[in-house]
Amino acid sequence: MKANTNTPITGLVLHFRTPEKTLVCLRSLQQEGIRKVIVVDNSEDGGQSIAAMQDDLDALHNAGFDTEVLNPGRNLGFAAGVNMGLAHIAASQASHVLLINSDAQLTPCALSHMRRALQTAAIVAPRIAQGNETHTSPFAYYDRLLGLITRKPYAMPLRHASGCCLLVRVDQAHAPLFDQDFFFYGEDVMLGFTTEQNQIAEQECPQASASHATSSSAKNGSLFYEYHINRSHWLLACKLARNRLELCAFITARCMTLPLRALIRSLRFRSLVAWKGLLMATFDVLCGRCRSLTPPPTTTNPHHQPTPQ
Repeated sequence: MKANTNTPITGLVLHFRTPEKTLVCLRSLQQEGIRKVIVVDNSEDGGQSIAAMQDDLDALHNAGFDTEVLNPGRNLGFAAGVNMGLAHIAASQASHVLLINSDAQLTPCALSHMRRALQTAAIVAPRIAQGNETHTSPFAYYDRLLGLITRKPYAMPLRHASGCCLLVRVDQAHAPLFDQDFFFYGEDVMLGFTTEQNQIAEQECPQASASHATSSSAKNGSLFYEYHINRSHWLLACKLARNRLELCAFITARCMTLPLRALIRSLRFRSLVAWKGLLMATFDVLCGRCRSLTPPPTTTNPHHQPTPQ
């Protein structure tokens, strides 16, 4: 299916307690010509961080930029949050969807290049600059056996695009795009697996780029981070196996790599949090459950002033 050049593009942003970064992201979308964005508030802070940027959202609305906030009342996680936004968009109009992290922003003219790339692909990703690094390919390889992410294919590689920024063609822009068993981390790897299985084309757009601030929503080394990373690795071991032999091999490999990872990180951070996260995640996967572990919100500054337009 080729993309219709007249089909509108709707933005989809997951917000988590970073009003300043979310506003920068929204303005980058406005500058790229997008006129409507759905913001899913995963902050689980009683609406504090949305309220902190309401004046700015109103100013954007007055400038012709429509921002609709969906508030599920709790942190749904990345996959379920995206699926909620996609279902809302699909119910209102047929639209391509630009999924972008709230701590990311498009560079000028990126969207027009990505739209053209939809003529040959169902999902298009720009090149990504993490922090102050140079722009690199959005695609990486997840080693299905060892659970390692690498830039080059090795033992049992699975090619997947980063979920940081994706332009999804209208025929694919519906829920569920991501597997909601994943809360944080792993859902983009799983998307790579399902698109490969269903022969859905994912493509890099080398003419487009986006910048991404790393570790904005989850503190590296926190219990939230360690728990969900380990839980996702266990889930991927089960979901990426194509037969019983692979399943046994993948689980056996994780029984070695995940404790080794916990050991290295406990020495690096001088903390046992990595071990705690591994043990909790292992137990919960065996029990078939998931804990959010979203940290409590901090008080938002009541004297927030709108930023200049």
